[in-house]
Amino acid sequence: MTMRILVLEPYYGGSHRAVLDALLPVLGMEHDLLTLPPRKWKWRMRGAAITMAEEVRARYEAGARWDLIFASTFLNLAEFKGLAGAAVAGVPAIVYFHENQLVYPVRHTAEWDLQFPLTNITSALAADRCLFNTRWNLEQFCEEIPGFLKQFPDHHPLGVAERIAAKSQVLAPPFDAAPFEVTPTRGTRPRIVWPHRWEHDKDPEAFFAAVSVLAEEGLDFEVAVAGQSFRETEAGMARAAAVLGDRLVHLGEPEGRGAYAALLASADIAVSTATNEFFGLAMIEACYAGCYPLVPDRLAYPEIYPQEYRYQGHDGLVARLRVLVLERPAPGAARAIAEQFTIDRVGPEYRDLFERMASGA
Repeated sequence: MTMRILVLEPYYGGSHRAVLDALLPVLGMEHDLLTLPPRKWKWRMRGAAITMAEEVRARYEAGARWDLIFASTFLNLAEFKGLAGAAVAGVPAIVYFHENQLVYPVRHTAEWDLQFPLTNITSALAADRCLFNTRWNLEQFCEEIPGFLKQFPDHHPLGVAERIAAKSQVLAPPFDAAPFEVTPTRGTRPRIVWPHRWEHDKDPEAFFAAVSVLAEEGLDFEVAVAGQSFRETEAGMARAAAVLGDRLVHLGEPEGRGAYAALLASADIAVSTATNEFFGLAMIEACYAGCYPLVPDRLAYPEIYPQEYRYQGHDGLVARLRVLVLERPAPGAARAIAEQFTIDRVGPEYRDLFERMASGA
C-alpha cells in the first residue's frame, strides 16, 4: 500500500519552499501539501495551527488518511495535534528545524518574544523525530533549553533538552541543482553577489560597508544584490546601494528561478554577512552556480565551509574581497561544497527515514 504524508508549511517561501519543492517529487510517496504564504512569520507561528487543523479535519472527514506528518517549526505542532484531534491521532510526526528561535537574534526584546522559542520546544516535545539542518543548530538549541526554562516562575521542567536530543538527528536540507546547471557567464569586471533576503539578521549594512570601501579605493567591480525584499527595508537598501553608482548592476529579487540562477552564474564571488544562519541555502546555490563563497567565521558556516572561505569581521571581509577582485577566482572553485547537498545525494536519506517512520519501524 502506498504511504501518504501530510506536509505542513506555514511559511511557503525561501529555503522552506525550496527544500519541499526539491524533496517531495523524489520521495516516491503520495502527499498532501498544506501551505500558507510567506508573510508575517510571527503570526504564522502564532496562528497556523488553527488554520491548518481546520483544513486537516475537513479532509479527514472527507476520507483522507495519513501515515506521517512532516512540518517545519513555523507550525506549533503541539497545538496542531490537539486541535486536529482524531484526524491525526496516532500518526507519527517529524518536525524540521530550518532555524530555532532560542538563538534567533531579536532587535526589540519583549516578554511576548518568549512565545516563539517556547513554541519550538513544545513542537519538539510533541514530535516523534526532530531533524536539524546542521549540528550547530541542534547543539545550540539543546544547550539553550535549560536556561530558557529557568525563566519559568516555578515548576521548572527537567530533562527537556535530553528528551529532545534523544530523538533528534542532523539531516541537511536538499536543493534542486537542475536550475543551477548553467554555464558561468563572466563579464569584463569581477562581480560580487549578495543573494539574501533583505532583513536585519542578514546584515546588508555590513555588506554595503565592505563594498563601499573597495569603491572608494577605486577598484573596478560590479555588485548584484538579490533576495526577497520587504516593504520596511526597501528604502534603506536603495539608499545604501546608491553609493555604488554604476557598479550596482542588479537590485531586487529576480523574476523566477531561471533568472536567479543566471544572476548567480554571472557572478564571481558570493558574500554572506549574516548574523543569523543555521545553514544558508542561498550560499550553497551560489557555490553550485560557480561563485567563490565568502562567509563569516561563525554560526553554522564553519561546519560547512573550509577555512579558506571564511573571514573575520569587517576588515577581514574587505581584505578578502580586495584580493578576489584583483585576482579574479576561477568559476566553480567551491562547487564541491554544494554537490554534497543536492537532492540526488540527500534525497535517499529522507526517503529511508520517512518510510521507516511511516511504517512504525
